[in-house]
Amino acid sequence: MHKQIYQDILALVQTPTRYTGNEINAVKKDLKKVALTFALVFPDLYEIGTSHFGLQILYSILNNHKNIAAERFFMPAPDMEAYLLEKKVPCLSMESQRQLKNFDIIGISLLYELNFTNILAMFSLSQVPFYSREREEAFPLIIGGGPCAFNPEPLADFFDAFVIGDGEEAAVQISNQVIEFKKQGDGQKKTLLRLLSKIDGVYVPSFFEPFYNENGIQTLSPVFEDYKIVKRAFLPALTKDNFPTSPILPFGKPIHDRLRLEIARGCSRGCRFCQAGMIYRPVRERSLEDLIEIAHTSLKTTGHSDISLLSLSTGDYSNLPQLMEKLLDLSQGYCNAISLPSIRAEKLTPELMNIIKKVRKTGFTIAPEAGSQRLRDIINKNLTEESITATVENAFKLGWKNIKLYFMMGLPFETSEDFEAICSLSKRLASSYAKGKATINVSANSFIPKAHTPFQRCPQISLDETKEKLQYLKDNLRHKKLNLKWQSPEMSMIEGVWARGDRKLSKLLVEAFEKGCRLDGWNDKFDFSLWQKAFEETRIDPLFYTSRKRDEEEPLPWDVIDSGVLPDFLKNEFQKAKKASFTPDCRENDCTGCGVCDFKKIKPVLYEIQKTDKKIDLIQNAGLKKLPDDAFKKFELSFSKLGKARFFGHLELATIFQRAIKRSGLVAKYSQGFNPLMQLSFDNALPVGMESEEEILFIYLEKNMAINTIIDNLNKTLPEGICITGCKPFNRLKRKNTDTSSYIIKFSDLCLEKERVAAFLSLPEFIVQDLSKKQKIRSTDLRKAVKNISFIDLQTIEMVLQKYNERNVRPTEILTKYFKLDENLIKKARIKKITCL
Repeated sequence: MHKQIYQDILALVQTPTRYTGNEINAVKKDLKKVALTFALVFPDLYEIGTSHFGLQILYSILNNHKNIAAERFFMPAPDMEAYLLEKKVPCLSMESQRQLKNFDIIGISLLYELNFTNILAMFSLSQVPFYSREREEAFPLIIGGGPCAFNPEPLADFFDAFVIGDGEEAAVQISNQVIEFKKQGDGQKKTLLRLLSKIDGVYVPSFFEPFYNENGIQTLSPVFEDYKIVKRAFLPALTKDNFPTSPILPFGKPIHDRLRLEIARGCSRGCRFCQAGMIYRPVRERSLEDLIEIAHTSLKTTGHSDISLLSLSTGDYSNLPQLMEKLLDLSQGYCNAISLPSIRAEKLTPELMNIIKKVRKTGFTIAPEAGSQRLRDIINKNLTEESITATVENAFKLGWKNIKLYFMMGLPFETSEDFEAICSLSKRLASSYAKGKATINVSANSFIPKAHTPFQRCPQISLDETKEKLQYLKDNLRHKKLNLKWQSPEMSMIEGVWARGDRKLSKLLVEAFEKGCRLDGWNDKFDFSLWQKAFEETRIDPLFYTSRKRDEEEPLPWDVIDSGVLPDFLKNEFQKAKKASFTPDCRENDCTGCGVCDFKKIKPVLYEIQKTDKKIDLIQNAGLKKLPDDAFKKFELSFSKLGKARFFGHLELATIFQRAIKRSGLVAKYSQGFNPLMQLSFDNALPVGMESEEEILFIYLEKNMAINTIIDNLNKTLPEGICITGCKPFNRLKRKNTDTSSYIIKFSDLCLEKERVAAFLSLPEFIVQDLSKKQKIRSTDLRKAVKNISFIDLQTIEMVLQKYNERNVRPTEILTKYFKLDENLIKKARIKKITCL
């Protein structure tokens, strides 16, 4: 019953393809035939979650095991959440529409503190008790992982366990242990958690009891003598085996709609504010050979047009020029752009600059972090003003039209002169190098101290001080080439509370959720007043967590978590920050003694500059062939769009076909220029929610391609609900007349009154006015657009429409403007275009 109601709701919400599933490369298994079901929960909207590379990694690794089925959940948007609550429908998985509470393991990605209320929202929808102590059964077992897990304490009361560190091996080890426990265990949750605590990186919060002194400072006492510290899980090397070469292709508009290629993990530059630079050590690069092979396979399985290189410091990859050159060669016929988000000036060699000139430019970010050299030295940002200037100059010369400069407000030891230098540096760069249409976006956000960094004990600047600094930037960055962007100071304050919080905050999270806090990471959804009320009612002082300086002797909530970086190293780095003393990058200098590496299993993985080898060349030459224009012919394809496919918008449908054609191996014609586009068009743009038995697509393909091959190849690669039903060479003289169409409309609740239909058909005219795309008033005679309306049964009609003044009139217009039907009633009706008469 839930599944049917869920499907009915899809017709009523914005962007229904957030919830339909059935994406290309999604994995569907028979859940009755697997030993373990694993829910992968991303507590944010679909377009954010599907862009997260870590989720794709775990989904691929888990589903590669025959006895494990991993399925995905995302936070529903507010309109969907409201309908689910109204209809009492729980969260259902993307793959099989199974309830969240019915999975064996619920794994939750913890990437951002402002997603925490979303976790409770999804629990609430799914009838999952919030607190771990209230869930007495062993299953579902709720586990968190991701960067926020390095201080798990604010969420400790809600989770059964956390994975600290790399999740690739830990996820499989946990799954295998749970499978064995289901077969032979005693069924007790505590027994299972004790077994899981033996796995590297697994933190079980119930095995540590919190105590608070008179000042409210938390100390954790271990329950078991052999389980006092939890060491981070390490993945020694990045291999092809743990890379998702068939990633899911999201529908709609994911924030990163390109192929993600993780070239390295970890960073050793040692920026003292950066949590990622500390907790993901050491640097582990992928080999050039592996990356080319992965890119080749992934482009074929996805049909993506763009590649994005993922790394904490892309420019530090040892073989970057060679990689860029090979990817450009490989991408011929496949893709248009390689995203190189940031690169340091000293890495811009003449060789690399020549390669970059060939790439379509996406975004480019330079992160000085601080405006003055003094403050950059304090935070160990090895970046001089000369280097920043050279990078900006070169980026504009190489063709970028927009550059982002990223700064932080309120860094430790910041003076007014340091802060004012943000403005002087930005204006100097804009005046000197942003010529023509070029612009610079200046992003300024509050510095938020994070766990496991040298600045973990430093105070965060107050809300009032943040607002003052932000106003200063607004007043002093007035320049036609500069655009200032910032995160809400209130959002930064809430993030700061959770970043260094303890278990006392669990009641705050529940209170904030119950007051309506959701999607707090979205500016238009964040409501600071609700958080203020939650602080008042729980009597929690946010300043205790943000603006208070922690002395060196104070225990920290995350002390039981061993990130691999020695506490003494962090203390020493803080002392060096006071002196603005530099710590070099260990990849190019001696070991800095951070403590992460044992130089046996855990060590940096770097690759010498590699020369071209045969394997790379063979893969490279397997790209799609390019043909002269006279090798192509225009084809007319007919296709059906049924079932869940009715929710595809027109632009979605175009993207789906473009990628399907690439995956099918068919060779299509592209436009000329720096940004070539596939020459593909539709006869008609079908509205979202409408089915059709016959739509027309025009595409230029290799002219000697057999009709059956075109149909068969495409149908193998198109998503469920879209099917090629015919194909022929385009002939303008023999084109089918599509001016008249027939629609079958089946209402879910009621139908039109026969008297009203008869009255409409007897009208000589029924003229309505609206605005055209050019914002001009236009008049349409809806009566002349309707050839006939007839009844098939009590709830179903057939409506035959024809063009009016070259305009396609939709059945929804007739139902709305003459019959005055409720918008939701129309949305719930199944409308199917059955033929072009």
